[in-house]
Amino acid sequence: MVAQFIQRAPQRAHTATPLLAFLAGEFADAIARVWAAPHGDFFALPAARRHAAAILVSGRAAREPAPSELRRLVEFQRDALVAEAIAGPNASGLMRALSKAGEPLWRIADYATFMDLLAEPMANEVLRHLDEVRPAAFAPISMLPPLLRMAPVVRVIPSAQAAADLARAFRIAVRMRTPDAAARLARRWGSGGDVSAVFRRAQEDLTPDAFRPADAAPALPAPFARITTRKQLETLALEFRNCLADHAQRIAEGRMAVYVWRDAVPAAVALNWDVAGWRLSEAKAADNVDLEEPRLRELVRILDAAGARTGPSVQSLVSRLDDWANGTAYHHPLGLSFIEQLALGDIWT
Repeated sequence: MVAQFIQRAPQRAHTATPLLAFLAGEFADAIARVWAAPHGDFFALPAARRHAAAILVSGRAAREPAPSELRRLVEFQRDALVAEAIAGPNASGLMRALSKAGEPLWRIADYATFMDLLAEPMANEVLRHLDEVRPAAFAPISMLPPLLRMAPVVRVIPSAQAAADLARAFRIAVRMRTPDAAARLARRWGSGGDVSAVFRRAQEDLTPDAFRPADAAPALPAPFARITTRKQLETLALEFRNCLADHAQRIAEGRMAVYVWRDAVPAAVALNWDVAGWRLSEAKAADNVDLEEPRLRELVRILDAAGARTGPSVQSLVSRLDDWANGTAYHHPLGLSFIEQLALGDIWT
């Protein structure tokens, strides 16, 4: 990583000038150890070479040259040799893509995403044909599953949030069917058209090919106990001081399952059934107190083993896809944190 490169670099004056700090961000100290202030030779490099230098010290290159070799490689070697040092056998189109990467260097995480996409043949082709290869441009590509990283889909995606919703829809559409349906669905969704056409196909495929009644609720291991009678539900609602009893009809119909998790801090857990199966819809301690993230992660692990999913309901996801298809904004985007991605509280659909 960058810190390791700095440790190996010669211990001479390497203070980054304000201009280098602005352009190179978290790479400024590493760059300053190789191109000393005022860094004129580094600033004179083409943008592709400057980005290449950043990748070579980021820990994501095929090989990491010694500090003494880095300058010689970046300043004097042919593009093909620089690209090979960075990406090995995945070097096709690399320097051409970096020539469209802009003047400021990116964050380490952005280079990691870029390198992951470059290694995928379909994503590589899309990257090389972008007008601007910037994190904002390829972030939506990284949100998509590999099968959807194709030009007819990528070119109509309006944002990373839209890509995330399309990715959710794809995972659920495959889940409703069998894993071998993934390639067929990807071909259908990528068969051309504008943003409305792509998202309409996704909406359509969130209706399963064959209808079926609700499956039996998951049998969760101890210390979980499922609520199966009205009396148990009323007792639980009193214990936790919440509105669980208001959902009695859905529970009786077999479309909601409620459990008590008798862990260190007891919690009430609700699962809802929709066309994609059972999903976690809510988890709260007494008085509707939110659970801490470590406990939620443990709960998700247990539910995943039992075949239940997390994330928004199919109905709310269909509505989100409708927003993207129509250019409307009736739904708030889901945040990127683990807890926000769970979409807890989506219990009526």
